[in-house]
Amino acid sequence: MKVKAPLEGIRIVEWLSDECSIAVGLAISFAGRVAADLGATVVQVEAPLLRARRAIDPLVDGESALSRFIDRDKQQAPAARVMEGGSADIILRDIVGADAGRASVVLVSDRAQRPDVPDSEFTLLAVGGLLDLVGDPAAEPLRLGGHQLAYSAGLAVYAGIAGELCRRQGGGAPDTLRVNIADVAVWLNWKSVAMGSWSARVPSRLGDGAEWRTIRCADGWLALVYLEADWPKLKLLVGDHRLDELRYEDRLERRRDATRINAVVEHAFATKTRAELRDIALARRIPLGPVWTPAELEHDPQYVARHFLQRSADRDGASVLRPLPPVIWNGARFGSGAAAEIRA
Repeated sequence: MKVKAPLEGIRIVEWLSDECSIAVGLAISFAGRVAADLGATVVQVEAPLLRARRAIDPLVDGESALSRFIDRDKQQAPAARVMEGGSADIILRDIVGADAGRASVVLVSDRAQRPDVPDSEFTLLAVGGLLDLVGDPAAEPLRLGGHQLAYSAGLAVYAGIAGELCRRQGGGAPDTLRVNIADVAVWLNWKSVAMGSWSARVPSRLGDGAEWRTIRCADGWLALVYLEADWPKLKLLVGDHRLDELRYEDRLERRRDATRINAVVEHAFATKTRAELRDIALARRIPLGPVWTPAELEHDPQYVARHFLQRSADRDGASVLRPLPPVIWNGARFGSGAAAEIRA
């Protein structure tokens, strides 16, 4: 029996202004991506940013892989036709626009409230302190991979959509909600805010001196993460007498000498593959984390059991691997396109 998608019958409009920034556009479109996967009809008003986004590297058959992912299963139309009949339930905008009629509006902005800071995803990451968490303290901050902040803001936008739909189902009138990407950056970095309220020291880039870091192994990278109780097991796994020094039984001493410890561990792991280290870590119950590619995760038993990744035909007929929303709705999971259903 086919299960009705949770947002089937809901119409959402992505309406980006000509001045919309890349980060805000991605946040809006990611929220629309999630809504489309859950059955909503999502219509995009034609905008310069959408056209420019199709040229962002990497390209697949001449079109941006980013655009193919985030804009799939959405309809495009000029503004005049989109709003015919005022049939939208939710409008996602970056500026206050025309009368929304019976629709609720989610306004998304990226203002950092600092005139000296240009607004971009990179500068908002910096203002929020997120670029000061990892990396070499002697080097300039590096941008985090992908669009983590924009997509996190997109989840906040989607939460606003869901909340507004529930409120209106209870008889509430259309309302306007606001999501600020700068606020999302601060929320993501809440631990630094909390630590700064009671200590003069907040998390910062420690480079090779970080207690937990990503290290090399024979065929890639591994996240070296271990708890206090894991130290004896990690020592046995590494098998290097230099870690047997009595002072290393004190975590504070290990943190002071993290650069040396990390070098010892990396040397020991240099001859082992990610798969070997994963198996050893599972057997000894140490939370080491191999860094896998999406293609490698496609056949991982845990991901297969949860149907997390789905292969589907692209609009050109090519087989493309995509993640599914992590939601089970009445026993079913929905993939790309409202009609795609996967039984849990």
